Amino acid sequence: MQAQANQPAGQQAQPGQAQGTGRGGGRGGFGGGQMGQPVQGIVTAATKDKLTIKTDAGDSYDVSVTDTSRIMRNGQQIKLSDVKPGDSVTARGTVDATKKTVEAMMVMDVDAATLAKAKENMGKTYVTGRLTAIDSDNLKLTVMRTDNVSQVIAVDDGTSFQRGNRGVTADVTAAGGLATGGGFGGGRGMGGGRQGGGAQAAAPPAPESITLADIKVGDAVMATGTLKDGTFTVLKMGVSEPGGVPGAGGAGRGRGLNGQAASPNAAPSPAPAPPQ
Repeated sequence: MQAQANQPAGQQAQPGQAQGTGRGGGRGGFGGGQMGQPVQGIVTAATKDKLTIKTDAGDSYDVSVTDTSRIMRNGQQIKLSDVKPGDSVTARGTVDATKKTVEAMMVMDVDAATLAKAKENMGKTYVTGRLTAIDSDNLKLTVMRTDNVSQVIAVDDGTSFQRGNRGVTADVTAAGGLATGGGFGGGRGMGGGRQGGGAQAAAPPAPESITLADIKVGDAVMATGTLKDGTFTVLKMGVSEPGGVPGAGGAGRGRGLNGQAASPNAAPSPAPAPPQ
């Protein structure tokens, strides 16, 4: 098993409960200015220059979008007209919590169909959240998922743990999930740090293999798996400590329960289930 340290332990967005895990979210980046906490919610209205979103807390925010704002979906830049009611968005920019407004520098969009599919698959093909209990004797973990549902999951000799989430995010996406958690409680910061001097970024470091004994209550987890006799059993899990460095680690196989290498066939990517 191998654990991964990247379920972001970033800042908690006060309005939308979205956790910021991007690095370099301060000044500069997109035309200067101070990027505040991300605000995450479901789009209730969209015009040519503004989105209205409703957060998990029930607050309604107006998100202003200009020509310099970046709107992203699945790593691709899109137009504001592509964002529709029912989508989940995470907006970052200048936030006025009193007026309930955001002057957006960046908007991350998850379309309604993808969001519905991710909600359907949560707890079936993937899990993201924080550990609230560990039963090492029975190889069971309790996770408070990012959709605020507590779930008991299982690990076994086929489970791979790694520190860092680079090797898990692609599997979560392939499993029909949201590696960023956007849309139901989670969400990643969008500040993205940059390499200086135009030099080519170095290859990410090899992942650190860890075992079940290295995992602690409070750790953030991101996992893929399958249902066995009604229990979600982990195939691959990434683990991060609260306040840990986002993005640490990378892809690769970890050690199993007893520190042995996990089978290379232990983590297939299940096909996405249809949305509810």
